Amino acid sequence: MSDRTSFEFGEILSATQHLQQDLRAAIARSEDPKVKALSRELDEVRIVGASSDAPPLTIAFVGQYNAGKSTILRVLTGREDIVIDSDVCTDTVTAYDWNGVRLLDTPGVHAGHPGHDEKTYAVIDRADLLVFVVTNELFDDTTGHHFRELAFNRQHARRMLLVVNKMDQDPGSPETKRPDIEKVTAPLTVADFRGVFIDARSWLEAQDADDEDRADLLEIANIGALTVALNEFIAERGFAGRLSAPLFTMRGIAEQALALLSTDFPQERAALDLLHRKRSILLASRGRLRTAMSGLVARAVADIGKYGDEVAEAIEPGKTEKEVDELHTAAQARASARSEGLSAEGRRCVETEISELRRQLEALRDSVLARELTGQIEGEAPGDVPLGDFASPAWQASSKEEVLADWPTKAKKVGNVAKEIGNWAARWATGPAGEGASAFGTAAARGSDAHKAVYNVGKFFGVKFQPWGAVKVARAIGNAGRVISAVGGVLAVAAQIAEDRQQEQYRLQLRDARDGVRSAYRDSALAVQAAFWEQFESFLADFYDSELLAIDEIVEDLIGKRSKRKSGADAFQLLEHRATKLIEQITRKRLPTPVTEG
Repeated sequence: MSDRTSFEFGEILSATQHLQQDLRAAIARSEDPKVKALSRELDEVRIVGASSDAPPLTIAFVGQYNAGKSTILRVLTGREDIVIDSDVCTDTVTAYDWNGVRLLDTPGVHAGHPGHDEKTYAVIDRADLLVFVVTNELFDDTTGHHFRELAFNRQHARRMLLVVNKMDQDPGSPETKRPDIEKVTAPLTVADFRGVFIDARSWLEAQDADDEDRADLLEIANIGALTVALNEFIAERGFAGRLSAPLFTMRGIAEQALALLSTDFPQERAALDLLHRKRSILLASRGRLRTAMSGLVARAVADIGKYGDEVAEAIEPGKTEKEVDELHTAAQARASARSEGLSAEGRRCVETEISELRRQLEALRDSVLARELTGQIEGEAPGDVPLGDFASPAWQASSKEEVLADWPTKAKKVGNVAKEIGNWAARWATGPAGEGASAFGTAAARGSDAHKAVYNVGKFFGVKFQPWGAVKVARAIGNAGRVISAVGGVLAVAAQIAEDRQQEQYRLQLRDARDGVRSAYRDSALAVQAAFWEQFESFLADFYDSELLAIDEIVEDLIGKRSKRKSGADAFQLLEHRATKLIEQITRKRLPTPVTEG
């Protein structure tokens, strides 16, 4: 994207896809049969936007007709086949793939084509993010109504980006336009919608202009600001996190390949395979639990928002302050109960997933490989007893005496791998008490925090999780009460006023009051969401992350920093580092959703 700020999500996605390609090539080059077998696991990795069964991030461009949505898409994608016309040229939803993101060009709303509006709203319900585009003339009555319908009635405000296009046709600056825009966006501001002021056509004209004119046109176009806003928009809402699961899996594959190429002991390779299987089981469980929790939280947030909508809709002429306040009190009780229900649902969800995780780890403990490793390792010389197909024909010791002298220590560590997998699953039934010492010392002991977290899972999501009593929730709900009190007098007289100017004044006051109540309930719902995710992320760190780190340390203790490694080991080490850097980059960009405080 020349002359524009880079699209960071696309860059991370591209790097993730290249990592998969390079990892596949490195596996194919390896002569080790166990390393080659990892290709089957890699084939199961699905990267968002890279295949039909891994849906891409979807951004729908919506707004008034003839606002230049198609021109913006042409600038972003570089596709010259996108039709640009002064007429209402888009009458169907058209998808364009760009940097791993699916951009949707939708029909303009309220352009005299009711079918357009139906198609647009259908797309909005399925899109991840919305870019609302208006011209330099800003909102008229119909477009303003459409914006508020999406932002507040349909509760899409937190996933909307506002773009003002065609700025070259107006001498007004963004600063002079903000007050008029905020008459429609209130109680939120232009900044809340990450407002961007651009001129897409100027960017197109700049491509054929001489150097002096080109610089001026690019400054007017301001497309870089749009890309920055998209980057922040996506990062703030954590969509880059969709890439973390495949990256964790690919890093595990690279680590396993590196470990296998560091030893030819059949028993050591068997232990490494068990650890790799355990890591894969844990990562899959972590992903399932996060997905399930996301659904629970989304439904709870939507429900709390609906309770606020019901209160807001009651703020109309003919209602009294007492009636509205009674509805507000009842809605608070329902929201509090819904918050407590989310806690209970989260606890049950964790318990269900832990049960499944226990079942899978017990199956791994009882596998042929684990039983052979546990039963045959002690007292055997390395390689004397082949374990399934883990006897490596390429295994050769530098000297038999050196290997035999070191074997008792290695045998104890290798044999303990299978025992630890079984013990880890069994301890959940009895709690953390009575855990014995481990041959791996602090690495295996690290898992005790995870066992305690599981043992106390009821307390974890029960006693500690009480977000409805949190300060931010109380402040937001208090704001709703103050709004209702402030508008009480208006409710009493609005229906009796006949003079047009006063009617309009009261109409605006009631509208602002409804928006204030909706905003308060939305903010309280977001506070519940933030509290829940903070608690849940702590649980993931205590439970899954501590155990995954323990696996890494056990692998390191098994193979050490060996100077003698098979050909190709360095390539896998570099691939592991690349995956780690991408994971760190995603983690830095996963910002919490901001909560507006009253």
